[in-house]
Amino acid sequence: MFALFLASCNEGQMISGKIEGGSGQTLYLIGMREGEEAILDSTVIGPDDKYTLKPQKGLYKDFYRLELNANDYVMLITDSTEHVTLNGHFGKLKETLEIEGSPSTLKFISFGKLISPKMEEMVDLDMQEGGDITSPKIEQLQKEIAEIANSWLDGNYSEPAAVMVVQYLDPSQYLNQYKKVKEALQETLSESEYFAAWSQYVNQLEDEITAGTSAPVNQIIAVGKTLPEITFPDLNNKSRKISDLKGQVVLVDCWASWCGPCRASNPELVATYDKYKSKGLQIFSISLDKTKEAWMDAIQKDQLNKWKNHVSELKGWESEVCSKWGINSIPYAILIDKNGVIVAHGADAMGKNLHKNLDKLLK
Repeated sequence: MFALFLASCNEGQMISGKIEGGSGQTLYLIGMREGEEAILDSTVIGPDDKYTLKPQKGLYKDFYRLELNANDYVMLITDSTEHVTLNGHFGKLKETLEIEGSPSTLKFISFGKLISPKMEEMVDLDMQEGGDITSPKIEQLQKEIAEIANSWLDGNYSEPAAVMVVQYLDPSQYLNQYKKVKEALQETLSESEYFAAWSQYVNQLEDEITAGTSAPVNQIIAVGKTLPEITFPDLNNKSRKISDLKGQVVLVDCWASWCGPCRASNPELVATYDKYKSKGLQIFSISLDKTKEAWMDAIQKDQLNKWKNHVSELKGWESEVCSKWGINSIPYAILIDKNGVIVAHGADAMGKNLHKNLDKLLK
């Protein structure tokens, strides 16, 4: 009996469920390993739409992606102690998601539901004509979203999802919350590459704010403003500026090869480029990497080489986008119109919100 008990305890991670209409499709479990995105397991969904994933190697607590294709995936926060049941519909996995057995994922989903009405309202405002009324309303919504995030964090600092939630707060005003999340999760996320890099950033952020050198993102990156000019070296060490693309609609994407959420969002970014490139969309990718090899490898693997505007100072969080623009979390996107004016940023420049804005700009 004791031997059987031990065997059952060592079965490890299992993710199973039913994807309606997904028969014959391949389902992938993807995570970051040694700075690179890796397929940790995969399976072909059966004729009854059911599937089971059993990774051979144990999963440490981290952020993972369950993917059918570049546009159909969900994020998971899990480890090898959990047996997860995840159901949904092919083509609409995010919208139809039903999940059990992953408390950390459910916590993150609960926060998403809290801010969803505010985010949708903000997108609607962005779709309106400019003017003096829109900007104050957007600022008020951003303030309300920050209040929701701060309230959610109270009592949830030890939840892995807190790493994502705290990034809705301006660190210049809520540095203590950043520090609390970092301290509360040091043991739980001790093997997470994303958390390690983020923790290093929080340490740097504390030094900068204490010294008075940090620039809050919402004071610099705002609808109706232009970005302070920065010159970056590209892959060939040639100097590049965003203003070089003036006259075109530009999506500025701040990311890094070591950033799990960045890599998870790259398939959607590529799909967006494929959809709008013929209408004139340009993407200007700014990496917070420190090594050129990791940066170039991620560009190749994630198919970001479809566009040519790739730059990096290879300084990590010491990049000028942090000190001059106030970027304090990645991925972070900024949408600029043909006149070089910011029309959307943050969540408004990602996912479905981004598409709504592009449909308006690229008629």
